[in-house]
Amino acid sequence: MCRMNKERDYFFDNLKAVLIFLVVLGHFLLPIHGESVLVVVKRLIYVFHMPLFVFVSGYFAKKIYKNGQYNFKKILYLIKAYIIFVIAIQIVYALCGFRDFSEINFFSQSGAPWYLFAMIVWYLTIPVIRKYKEIPVLIVTVALALIAGYFKNIGDFLCMSRILVFGPFFYLGYYMEQPVLERALRPVYRRVVVPAAVAICAGILAFGSKLKDELGMVYENISYYELDDVWEGPFVRLALMIAAFLISWAIMFFVPRGKTCLSVIGQNTMPVYMLHRILRDILMFAGIYDYLGDWGWFALFVLICLSICVIYLLVNPKVVNQVNKILTLYTPRLWGRIRRNQAV
Repeated sequence: MCRMNKERDYFFDNLKAVLIFLVVLGHFLLPIHGESVLVVVKRLIYVFHMPLFVFVSGYFAKKIYKNGQYNFKKILYLIKAYIIFVIAIQIVYALCGFRDFSEINFFSQSGAPWYLFAMIVWYLTIPVIRKYKEIPVLIVTVALALIAGYFKNIGDFLCMSRILVFGPFFYLGYYMEQPVLERALRPVYRRVVVPAAVAICAGILAFGSKLKDELGMVYENISYYELDDVWEGPFVRLALMIAAFLISWAIMFFVPRGKTCLSVIGQNTMPVYMLHRILRDILMFAGIYDYLGDWGWFALFVLICLSICVIYLLVNPKVVNQVNKILTLYTPRLWGRIRRNQAV
């Protein structure tokens, strides 16, 4: 197996490129409902793509808190990204007459901004969890993810449901060291993990239309009380978390280790993550989804092509630079104040 690049980790750049494509495609599929095959494909994507994205985020969170100090620059960056993202989406909804701008709520998010809010929360927990070994932390966080489904009111407020359900993947990434990851990607594991993941994906594609609520147990704020049998809830959620783990593991076997055309995309996922959702909303309000649901597999082809075009548009250096300028505005000044206060 090729070792991962120590200077620039192109393995993760390429992996993030694949994941941001799935994020974009998943969001373009999200408005489609009913019995369409696209709904099943959407649910398959949502079983694993955010767990794997969160795992990668956790892997790179090791530098957030070192030597007793936070990397507040990164946290401020995420806070501003979250606020701007929420405002931008609300503006689009208001302009399209779907929602009044005054209804904006920074403390309750069911859409794409939840991930940025969750990242801030997970970062803030690092000083606590780093004091403990990985196994106890993972056991506790998995238990919390399973218990969360019993609370009817836990959901979009403070993104609590997703923070708890995706938390184990973040902490798994945080504790994961490169040598361990390299051992996990040896061919001996590939022969077992990949067939298992393929079988899971085939099962979801074959029976996904009959498991509508169950397949939402990971990425949606669904409590166990929305299932036919409440007692099945934790078992369904645990099964889906295991499925997400295995599919994510399998995907990593196929990610290139060296620099590819995907690498530049993986290095600039934030502009894509924030702006594609706004473009999707504009298309949605324009009425394009009134027709896509009836096109079947051809609609999937159209949305895949659209996702690729949107990604390449949004990783254009001019777009990336403008987004980064906005997100880093005033950050040096705030960062300087924080550093001076810490010195005092």
